[in-house]
Amino acid sequence: MDLRERQLLDEVRVKSLFEEEGGLIRKYKQFVVGDQGWWALFKYELIVTLFGWIPGALGLALRYLFFPFLFKKVGKKVIFGRDMNIRSPHKITIGDHVIFDDDVFLDAKGTTNSGIRIGNKIFIGQNTIIQTKNGDIILEDEANIGYQCVLSSTNLLKIGARTFIGPFCLLMSGGEHDVNSPHMEPGRSLPLKIGEDCWIAAKVTVFQDCHIGNHSVVGNASLVNSPIPSNSIAVGTPARVVKHLSPKE
Repeated sequence: MDLRERQLLDEVRVKSLFEEEGGLIRKYKQFVVGDQGWWALFKYELIVTLFGWIPGALGLALRYLFFPFLFKKVGKKVIFGRDMNIRSPHKITIGDHVIFDDDVFLDAKGTTNSGIRIGNKIFIGQNTIIQTKNGDIILEDEANIGYQCVLSSTNLLKIGARTFIGPFCLLMSGGEHDVNSPHMEPGRSLPLKIGEDCWIAAKVTVFQDCHIGNHSVVGNASLVNSPIPSNSIAVGTPARVVKHLSPKE
C-alpha cells in the first residue's frame, strides 16, 4: 500500500477519533454520517432513535416508511430489521425487495470510495457486518448472506448474482498488515471477487485476491488463500479443489 492509500485509510480507521483535534460531537458526526452537514446528523439521530428499536410489525412498518430517507437510494419493498447500525448511509444504495434481518451493521465510510451497493432480491442475515474502509462492496441480484457474516473492504469486494454465503463467513478485500512497519500499519489492499451461482458454506474465510469463479462450492470451515477456478468444489485449510463440476449453461 502506497503512502497516499495509507493516509486515506487512516482517515476512516477508529484511531482517527483519538488523533484528530476537535469536539466529541464533531467526531461523532464524522464517524457516523461522514462528511455531511449537521442536518444529516439530526435526521439520522431522529429516525434511528424513534424507529430503529421498535419490535414487531409496527417497527417494520415504521422503518419501511422512514428509513429510506437515510440512504442514497432505496428501491421498492425493502424490509429493515430491528436495531440496525448504519454509518455513512449517503454512500449506500439498496435495490428492490431487499430484506435486512435484525442487528445488521452497514458501514460505508470513506473519503474517496463509492460505498456499498446492494442489488435486488437480496437477504442479509442477523448480526451480519458489511463494512468499508475507503473501499467498495457490491452485492449483485439475488445474493444471500447468512447470519453473523463479516464482509470487509478497503478496495473492492464483489459478490456475484445468486451466490449463497453461509453463516459465520469472513470475506475480506484488504485486511493485511505490514509486518515490517514499526506499528503494524495496513499492508496490501487488493480486491476480492466471488462469482455468480456459488455456494460458500458456513465458517469459510476468504482472503483478498483469492477470487472464486462462477458456479463453485467452498466447503464448510475452509480457508481460501489462493484463487478457486470456476465450476469447482474446494475444501480444507487451505482450500484445495477436490472435484470439477460440469459447466453451468
